[in-house]
Amino acid sequence: MAEPRLEPALLTRTSRELLGERPLPSVLQRRPVAFLLGPAGVGKRTVAARLLPPMALPLDADQLRRELTLAARHRKWSEELVRAPGLLLHGLDCLHRRYGAIRLLGELVRQRAADGLLTALTQGPADTSVTLLYPELALELRATVLLRFPVGAGRRRFVRERCLARGIPPERASAAIHLADWSYAGVEGFLDRLA
Repeated sequence: MAEPRLEPALLTRTSRELLGERPLPSVLQRRPVAFLLGPAGVGKRTVAARLLPPMALPLDADQLRRELTLAARHRKWSEELVRAPGLLLHGLDCLHRRYGAIRLLGELVRQRAADGLLTALTQGPADTSVTLLYPELALELRATVLLRFPVGAGRRRFVRERCLARGIPPERASAAIHLADWSYAGVEGFLDRLA
């Protein structure tokens, strides 16, 4: 019998598609490391919360920089990070040409995956350099989700639901469907001005 092919797991979804009542795609359930990419405000942190256990440890970029400094100084990561049932490394960016940081982060994530612990890494606001960690992990350990904003009927549905939740007649907010830089926050701001 032939060995199964190990292929990268690359998904494109809206946050709503992953936050609904449907089960998560099986590849996201099977792989211990998830990379969440997409523009600001698309729901990366919220999706990560669904992928990780309830008591996951969140670290933002500033907290992670402090932990990286300590890991470099002591030549090991803190037990809290190594043993947390779930770990969210949120807003990773500016990793270009930071080979030591990439190596250290790779060691942490590989060790956690080997121990069966879940880790989610989200793209930061400056760049997509979080993807420089891909070579640090075997294909079968990681999955990537590119989160996008809805289009067409998805936008109309979102605007309608938010109008109904706020008690605004949806026909008054039809322009929110066609905002130039459409985002969830942009729709909320538009509805705030209507209310």
